[in-house]
Order: sequence, then structure tokens, then C-alpha cells
Amino acid sequence: MAQAPAVHPATELARRLEAFVTERYPFAVAPVRAAFDSCKGAVRADQASFDALRTAFEAALRSRLQNVAPTERMETTPGVDAPARFQLATDELVEACDGFLHRAAIRASLTPDERREILRGMVLTRATDSRLKSLFTSGEVRYGETSFQGKGFRSLGQEAIYAAGIRLRRGEPYHKDGAWTGDVIAPVIRDLGVTLAMRPAAETVRLVLSAQMGKAGPPMHGKDLHVGDFSWGILPAAAPLAIGSLTVAGMALAFARDGSGRVALSFIGEGGSSLGEWHEAINLCAARRLPAVFAVENNQTALSTPVREQSAARVFADKATGYGIPGITIDGTDGDEIAAAFAWAVERARAGRGPALIELVAMRMCGHAHHDDMLYLGKDPQPGWEYPPLHETGYANPDLYAFWSARDPIPAYAARLQAEELIDGEELDRLKSECEAIVEFEAQEVIAAGWPPARQAGEGVFAGEAPRQRAEVLDPQIRLHLDTDPSLPPIERLDAGGALEPSGSTFLDAVMLGVGDALRADPSVFVFGEDVGGSYGNAFLLLRPLLEEFGDRILNAPLAEGAVLGACVGAALAGQRPIGEMQFNDFVATGFNQLVNNAAKIRYRWGGSVPMVVRMPWGGLRHAGPFHSQNTEPWFYRTPGLKIVVPSTPADARALMASAVADPDPVLYYEHIALYRDPRIKQVLAPEPPEAIAIGRAALRREGDDLVIISYGAYVHAALRVAERLAADGIQASVLDLRSLAPLDRDAILACARHCSRVLIVHEDSRTGGIGESLAAVIQEEAFESLDAPVRILAALDTPVPYSPSLEAAFLPSDDEIERAARLLVAY
Repeated sequence: MAQAPAVHPATELARRLEAFVTERYPFAVAPVRAAFDSCKGAVRADQASFDALRTAFEAALRSRLQNVAPTERMETTPGVDAPARFQLATDELVEACDGFLHRAAIRASLTPDERREILRGMVLTRATDSRLKSLFTSGEVRYGETSFQGKGFRSLGQEAIYAAGIRLRRGEPYHKDGAWTGDVIAPVIRDLGVTLAMRPAAETVRLVLSAQMGKAGPPMHGKDLHVGDFSWGILPAAAPLAIGSLTVAGMALAFARDGSGRVALSFIGEGGSSLGEWHEAINLCAARRLPAVFAVENNQTALSTPVREQSAARVFADKATGYGIPGITIDGTDGDEIAAAFAWAVERARAGRGPALIELVAMRMCGHAHHDDMLYLGKDPQPGWEYPPLHETGYANPDLYAFWSARDPIPAYAARLQAEELIDGEELDRLKSECEAIVEFEAQEVIAAGWPPARQAGEGVFAGEAPRQRAEVLDPQIRLHLDTDPSLPPIERLDAGGALEPSGSTFLDAVMLGVGDALRADPSVFVFGEDVGGSYGNAFLLLRPLLEEFGDRILNAPLAEGAVLGACVGAALAGQRPIGEMQFNDFVATGFNQLVNNAAKIRYRWGGSVPMVVRMPWGGLRHAGPFHSQNTEPWFYRTPGLKIVVPSTPADARALMASAVADPDPVLYYEHIALYRDPRIKQVLAPEPPEAIAIGRAALRREGDDLVIISYGAYVHAALRVAERLAADGIQASVLDLRSLAPLDRDAILACARHCSRVLIVHEDSRTGGIGESLAAVIQEEAFESLDAPVRILAALDTPVPYSPSLEAAFLPSDDEIERAARLLVAY
């Protein structure tokens, strides 16, 4: 077939440039038009010609703008004068126009094969979408005696997004031995097109259909309905929607650190761009000029909320100005424009120029999800190649629906290719038949496939652990074979890791040494947090001794906890081992979603490994009030997929840091601020790194037969002080330092409870919903026959942490209260 015309008329290019400038910089139309007119002549569709035009046009535009530049040096903002401000505006306009010409060159360079692939990709997207809908409505898939519809989301009207992937590093060349070395996309629920573009194969269709129907098979194995395949560069989508945007930021941070030249791309709808995490992601990438691209797919309605109620911005690309990055708005139904825009953005990101924001304007021509079609359209439609009609009772905007109904990307793009003689008049029908056959074959495979085995429900929370399952502890086969009076676990006194001496290392020193050990041992380890780098070294100056040696790997984050945590997740997925830091553990609340809905679920959902550590300075006893003292560990204790360690000695702090960094799963590392410089626990530590301590192993700090006091963190030391008081009266108390909260050392807890028969649980967190209540439930259920008294819990009041010393003293359990509770328990 014939090639596209070799000459790009200058008049057509000028018209498009003027439209672009009118959209972005309307008051600059005149100088831009004059500058372009001065570069006369036809533009041939070759790179050298476009490069020459870009160079000449830039010079001409700068010359014309200089003629109107201000000369008076009045101050526009503090420290900035008018000429300097005008120069910045000139640079912005010149860069924007050069970007337009660059995109025009890319568009002209699209090969016939690339453009035919774009058309086929759009057709395959709609064919797959239609089959997803028919699986939902047909009742073909049955679970037992009932039909199973599944839950799914279509992208009708947005199929042209396939073109975004056309020049990414994708496909077989980047898939070696199961490892992915190409670019990475983070689609949302309506991005089937770009998902297929990353691997345009029948296997991708299969995984999409299988995910909706919850059938056995990779990558979700029935554990999630969202689409993705990380082994092919497709980060599985998640909800809430902006989770993937922050993961992209972390992957871009990793790509910048490893120099691989890879780029990470975030896709989100206009509704999702209202989420704070999306802002944190794009702001982080902009501040650090990371290799990322952010796409906002403005499909006119977020579920049912119209754009005017979502944002006051004229166009979403205007938001790019606030981040100091370029932003463009394009037709989300034009495959050529989309391909050029994304190729341009990826190219500049790969070159180290940072992210760009691309707004694609189209319309969702179906409901939010399969079940919403009847509300959106007023009647449940039959899936097919044409857009369904909008009925009076539908909530879709009728004017917008009519406008976009005339811009169906598939017939429009096919007509363009046919006009340029790249396809014949029968090609579109052939593609429809081919894609329908591919999709139907995979649909039948999914229908026939089995359901995931029930045992898999308990598999994959942590790496290498046995499947989780319920146990009936009252079953005689279990209950009657228990040792109800076992010996205590082996003793591990406070000085086991080094002598307690005034000349020893503080707890703070030990944490610093642990971080330093990790940085020296593995170049993929880096630290990321607020005020950790530069010349500061964290709010407690803990990291300052490491800055000279590792300043390039101790990185300041924007003041955004979600960004810290999301970036750690993404960097870990990309092969790094980040150590994130919350300045105070209280502040993790603003990043909660990234831990509980992202880091904790990835291995279970699709088998990804997230080897990240989050340092969590915590605790009271310091008169620091309700926002710098609270206990957040119970928030995460009940979240499957997160490990929690709580060292109480300098030796354990250093060794558990090694364990946490080496772990293949996310670990929350709680370091008690009141222990940082406590002279009573200073410990002599060897210069060389210690052996790691197995996460999930408690430490028996003191032996005794009369009762066991179980605690963690700073209150381990309170328990030991009380145990010494009791010993003066002949009461011998064991003290068990939990050291890990998730996973718990249940064997040690139950052995101590059964041996001592009396249990006092002490912690500084409030009682209700605290870890003490959970431990008490385990002990009473599994060690009931060994107990001689109720399990006692002594905890802080059920109030926020007060500030004043007198109030904090009343809030926290004192040594005297612990002693009294222990004596009453022994006397019971």
C-alpha cells in the first residue's frame, strides 16, 4: 500500500500550531503566527526537516518576544524583577511551542505498521469490552447452582488510549526469564486499551476475562478483579484509584536511581485526579524531575459526578502549571494525536527532563460499571460495535453524549487510514472478525476453567509462610494433646547483645548503625523521608552521622507522608530496598492508604514482593502531646501483609533493622523515642554488623514461675523494674518482650502463659482495641486450662495522649500501678 504523503503542508501545521497556542497561551498568538510565517516553506515529514524548523522557529519567536520585554526592573514577586519573570514566561512559551512541533514530527513519523496496530488495538479493546459485558449478563459462568456475573468496568469510547503504548518499551524484547526491563504503566479500571498495548496477545485478553470472572489462573488467581500483569510492565490497577499514581512515582524514583532509562506512566480519570495521593505523586515527580508521565482521562463524568463539580480548572492540563511541568490537552479519540503526545512525553522523561501531564478528552459511552449501564443510559444495552442509544431516563448528559457519539474512534480512525491508502475498505470488518474470534476463544477457556482451590484463600500473605487456616482449638484432637505446663522459652536477657554500660551506644545510635549497616551492605538500599537528607539528618539528628558517606542515598521527600510510603512501594517493586521514614509515627495517618491498601495487599493480590521498611518513631513518656506521642501500631496489627517489629534494646534495634531490610515483605519498624537517649539502656555494640534476629521471635528477658508480664517497647523496661520489686518479696515474674507484633511469637506467649498460669499484659497504648486485648483473647482461648486467674490488661486511658506532664502521668500506666496489678493477680 502507498505511504502517507511525504510533504506536511506548512499551512496545515501553522493552523494546528495556532490552535494549540490559542488553547494554552491565547495572548501569544500574534508573535507565534509572525514567527512561524517567517519560517516559510513546506515541511517534509522527516526528522531533519522538523529539527531545522524547530531551531529557526525558536530563534524567530524569541526575537519577537524580546521586542515587547519589560525594561523597568520593578519587582513582580519578592526577589524577582520584571525582566527575569518575563524571561521565564518566554522560556515556557518557547518550550511549549517546541513541544508541539516535536509532537508533529513524531506524528508524521508514525509508520504504517504502527498505525495499523493502533486500529487493531482499538478493535481488540472493544471486542474484549463487549465480551466482558456479555459474561456479566449471560449467566454463562456458574458457581454451584447459581450464576456468577463478576464485576467489571468497560472503556467504551476510550479505545484510542491503546495508542499511548505504541512507542513504549514493551513486549517480548523486554520480557526475559520472567523479568521485566521495559517501561511500566499503572492503568486504572478503564484502561483496557493501553493494557492490551503492553502485550497485544491473546494471553492478555484471557487474563482480563479471567480476572473479572474470578477464575483460577495468573496473575490474580481469583484474589482480585482488577487487571494487570507486572511481568509485562502492567501494574495491576487498584482502588482507591490514586494508589497506582504514587506507586508510579516510586518506580520512577527507582528508575532515576538505577539509570536504566525506563519510564513509569500513571493513568487516572478526571475524578481520580481530585485525590490527594495523585497530587502527592505528580508533585514528587516534578520536584525531583523523575521519569514519569501523568495522564488524566477526562471522560466527562466520575461515576455520576460531572466535571464542573469535580474541578474549577478550565482544563485539567492547566494544573500542570502548579507543578512546574508542561501540560497539554488532546483529543482522546484520535489515535495519532495520542501516540505522538505520549511518545513526546516519554522521550523527554527518558532524557531526564521530568514528567509531563497529558489530558485526554473523550467520553465514557457506558456506565461506570456493568451494573450501572441501565442507569447511565436509561436502559441496559446489548454489547456490540456501535454506541448504544441514550434514553430519557439515563443520567448521562444528552448534549455531550450526542457530541461524542459522532466521534467514535474506531470508524473515524479506520476512515483516516483508508483515505491515506494504508488499509482497504474491507480491513475494518476483517479486524472485527479476527478480534471477535480471539476473544471468544479465550472467553470459552475462561468459562471452562476451574475455580481457585479453597486453600489458596489462606496463601500468599507473606513470603514463604504456611497457608493460613482456622483451627478449632476445642477439638479434642488438639486440646487433649497440648502440654499444659511447658517449660519457659530460652532466656535472652537485656545484655545478651552486649553489656549495659554508660559508655555504650544509645538506642538512637543503634538505629543509626543499623541503617548504616544496610546502606553499606546493599547499594539498592536508600532512605526516603522528610528532612532526612541535605545537611540535617532527620528531626532527631539520627541520620546526621551517615550524611557524609551516604548523602546521595539519604533523600529528602516533600512534606507528604503518602508520597513517602507510595514511593517506597513503587521503588521496592522496581527492585530497590527503600527505608522510608515517618518523622513521627502519628503522621502516618495521612499515608494510611498506601500501607493498608497497597503495600499490605500486593503479595496476596498478585504475588509482588515489596521489600520496604518504614521507620516509625513512636511513644509517650516525653510530654509531647496528642500528635507526637500516640500508638499507631494497633492500626496496622490487624492488617494482613504488614510485619511489625518493636525493639526495646540497642542491640535488638540494630539487629532488627538488618532483619527488616532483608525481609521480602513490608516491615514497620517502631523505634521508641523515649528510649533514644535513655542512659539506663546504653549498650556496648560490636563494630561489625550483628546477625539478624528472626522477625516473629519474642525474647524472654526474665525468668519466673509466679506470673508472666508481657509487654513491648519502652514498657519492657517498666516490667523489668516491677519484676525486681516483686522479687524482693519472693514473687518471681517472667518478663516476655514481644519484640515482633506481626507475626506474633504465639508459641512463646502460650508457653509463658501455660507455665506461669497468671498473665499480666502491659502496654502504653489505650486498652480498647489494643494489642493487649488481642493477646488476652488468644491466651484465654488456647491456654484456658492452664490459667489460675483472669488475664489482666493494664494500658493507657481511652483518651488521646495529653500534653501536660501531670496529665500524661495520669494517662499512662505507672510502675506503681503495674506492681499493684501484679500483686493482685498473684493473690487471686
